[in-house]
Amino acid sequence: MRQIIIDFGKLDFWWLHFNLRIYGYGLMLVGGFLTGIWLARRRARRFGESGDYVTNVGLLALVGGVVGARLAFVIERWDELFSRAADPLLEVVNITSGGLIYYGGVVLAGVIVLLYLRLKRLPARRYLDIIAPSLMIGLAFGRMGCFLNGCCYGQRVDEGYAFAQRFPYASQPLLKLDGDKSNVFGGSSVSPLWSHQLQQGPQAGGLDADLLRQSHPYLVHKDASGQAFAVEPGKLDKDQAASVLADPACRTLPVQPAQLFAMLNALLIAGLLLWFSRLRSREGQVFILMLVLYPVARFAEESLRGDNPHNLARFQLTHNQYTSMILLATAVLAWLALRRLPASCGGALAQRQALVHIAKPQKKRKGQT
Repeated sequence: MRQIIIDFGKLDFWWLHFNLRIYGYGLMLVGGFLTGIWLARRRARRFGESGDYVTNVGLLALVGGVVGARLAFVIERWDELFSRAADPLLEVVNITSGGLIYYGGVVLAGVIVLLYLRLKRLPARRYLDIIAPSLMIGLAFGRMGCFLNGCCYGQRVDEGYAFAQRFPYASQPLLKLDGDKSNVFGGSSVSPLWSHQLQQGPQAGGLDADLLRQSHPYLVHKDASGQAFAVEPGKLDKDQAASVLADPACRTLPVQPAQLFAMLNALLIAGLLLWFSRLRSREGQVFILMLVLYPVARFAEESLRGDNPHNLARFQLTHNQYTSMILLATAVLAWLALRRLPASCGGALAQRQALVHIAKPQKKRKGQT
């Protein structure tokens, strides 16, 4: 977990104050976008298309994906996380803290990309095949961002589990360059999993607030109803922060490394799509194969997650599992419908440009009749 990569401190401009920080989550989003665009541009050349159009598609997909994913998260968690915030609007746009639902981004980004391709009269199936592996590469980077941020965590496991992860109360910035040595945590926030397990309490398999208050009375407070909550890292002094950072008891109980499993899964799907691209018999198959593989994998991933209640034995599913089933059924129908369409959705860019050039009437030179 590394919520902040570099903390430069604050920039004061008149009455305005700007935090100058590079967050791990945001850095991974940027890294995923740049890597995905690089791969898509290379694939575009092999498909006989323009890399410039692919870049435009990528930018639209990025904006639509982030906005759609954030909107889906805000709608789902409004009462829990946003309605009681001091500034709900500011909290809504604060994506550096995590909080994106992938399916929400897929829907909005898909609509925007399809509208753009239609407006530019580009072969939609071919371009969707081009960008499909890049979407999975971007997702892999996003899951690494979740790991750095501490969100999208896994469910509880036994102490002896080989892949168990224990997240800290808060993370120390990788580089802290603001000169302020009063608190090693800088602008980091409480780990989402640490806060979740503290609210669960020992009866539900979470952290024991009373034990933590005995060793670190400044770290945990209780409200009038007896509900425990964590003090923000920025409110600890230098010695308190250093004590919490060094104490293994201030880490979460072990959980599944759900983010890392999801990242590896996305990379595996990306590799399968790249391999299948050489075997496809119809344009559009690569993209639809992604829509088949990802819902199946996502359904399984949700069983490892600990941030949404679920119980397969009782058919208590998460919203993402319901969405996965709907998307899988839609993808199967789309695969069958694809068989009724021509194998190719049109000529390559050079062929289309040649046809346009031939169709244009040639201007007569002076003296010609």
